[in-house]
Amino acid sequence: MIDRQRVWALMRKDWTELSRNKQAMVPLAIVPLLFVVVIPTAVIVVGDNAALTSSVNGLQGFLDHLPEGVVPAGLSIEETVVYSVLVYFLAPFFLIIPVMIASITASSSFVGEKERPTIEGLLYTPLTDRELVLGKVLVSVFPSVLIVWGSFAVYTVLVNVLAAPMLGGVFFPTWSWVVLILALVPLVAFLATCLIVAVSGRSRSMQEAQGASLLVVLPVIALVVGQPPGYCSSTPRSHSPAPSSCC
Repeated sequence: MIDRQRVWALMRKDWTELSRNKQAMVPLAIVPLLFVVVIPTAVIVVGDNAALTSSVNGLQGFLDHLPEGVVPAGLSIEETVVYSVLVYFLAPFFLIIPVMIASITASSSFVGEKERPTIEGLLYTPLTDRELVLGKVLVSVFPSVLIVWGSFAVYTVLVNVLAAPMLGGVFFPTWSWVVLILALVPLVAFLATCLIVAVSGRSRSMQEAQGASLLVVLPVIALVVGQPPGYCSSTPRSHSPAPSSCC
């Protein structure tokens, strides 16, 4: 039977060590800032500028092949671009945040203990193998999910404040976003963390663990990033130009 107090004590120890590691804390702030503030603000400011659709891979095909009814009627071309990118195109990237955070925090879960070295001390504690693995997984899952939830709150306020005047009122979040944030994000974070912790336990150095963890989560990232161009298989909107060659 798992003792929650022992697991919680292990998690607090690892969180304390993580908070003292500036090399880990800086990426934890930069990654959400990029996806939550920088990119959506640039989209709202640039709007229908040709540079936006040409510089973002798959965006033009995504816009050309939006199914009927997913964008509110009566929007101009500029407003359609802004609404589509904020509500649909950027959604999968919120699944990348927990994967990237897990790759930073979970890659040092066991190999970090070996390098310090503190793994022997942990093995002499009353922690069972299940409690040790569970604690190492939850240490990364909880921050990943909480950071994404906080980022979602910031994103909601930001896009509504900046884009609501253009789109005629508050338009975000949608129910699909609620499901993504509350259901898919924890599942993706847990899956990525379990894979990376398993790699960390078999690695001999931090560099080896981080390199191997990138290879492990790369298929997950590729699947997420590949979703926006996947709209090329959808039925084009009737008022859209001819389908592009993104497919």
